[in-house]
Amino acid sequence: MTIQLERSGVLRHSLMAADGVRLNVEVTGPADAPVTVLLVHGWTCSTRSWHNQVEGLPQILGPDAVRVVTYDHRGHGRSEAAPAGTTRLDQLADDLVTVLDEVVGDGPVVYAGHSMGGMTLMAAADRYPELFGSRIRAAALVSTTSGHLTEGALGLPTRLDPAAVRITPRVLNAVGRRVDRRATASARSSARQAAVLAARLQRPALRRVVFGKKPDPAEVDLFMADLAVVPGASYGGFFETMLEHDRGHALKVLDELPVEIMHGTRDRLLPPRHANRIAAQLPTARLWIYPGAGHMLMQERPRDVTHRLASLARKVS
Repeated sequence: MTIQLERSGVLRHSLMAADGVRLNVEVTGPADAPVTVLLVHGWTCSTRSWHNQVEGLPQILGPDAVRVVTYDHRGHGRSEAAPAGTTRLDQLADDLVTVLDEVVGDGPVVYAGHSMGGMTLMAAADRYPELFGSRIRAAALVSTTSGHLTEGALGLPTRLDPAAVRITPRVLNAVGRRVDRRATASARSSARQAAVLAARLQRPALRRVVFGKKPDPAEVDLFMADLAVVPGASYGGFFETMLEHDRGHALKVLDELPVEIMHGTRDRLLPPRHANRIAAQLPTARLWIYPGAGHMLMQERPRDVTHRLASLARKVS
């Protein structure tokens, strides 16, 4: 493991997963802090999607009262590409255990998972239930689902869900191949010019699908930059494994933990019915619905999300 001290006070770790893939892990705060908040990002995002919480949690709780850990999933951000056959939620659960063992340690953990990060938590609950209560002491499920990913997605009527399940992976894999071809062409010409052109073409549609009302343009830029570096194989491969995700049964492991469910009313990728289903499957959790917010809740409602996480940290520290 190599460690580099960042000027912002963040320690960046290059952590090797069990199969040799290098994962980027970033740590803020002292190793002896009474609680660690572990922030796990969603599909096509990176650690940067949590930047408001990385900055805000020490301000609310005190710089010595919390350690904040974030990491990039394989095939995302600064982590290495996901080898063939590893774009699976079970693999992400294994990577999570590696981060817990090698970086987080044995102290109490508040786990916050956005979208695919929330699904990663459920996969871990299914595979490693012994982690919950002993190490993971509280959880926040942000804009995520326990299954039936395409139900009502993109605002389509639910009667079209079966067709979406059949067609969407093919479309995404085709897009993924175009992403890879674009990257190759960029390497031959000007990567910066190609990225700017792609952003101009994709930005209006993606902003409407991914964000809610009046998003901060800087947050949209950040999302677009993260999306631009995701390899095509990860783009399509992880979506296919999310289509297979159905782990409502695993939520029972969280029954006795403090859990906050957070969702936006204008989330077009995962409509609010997904949050309502999780709340029904986990009745001990608290459900928070944010009017006008889209899928990127921690970027669109940063103060609310940060305070919810701070509240969980106080409960377990």
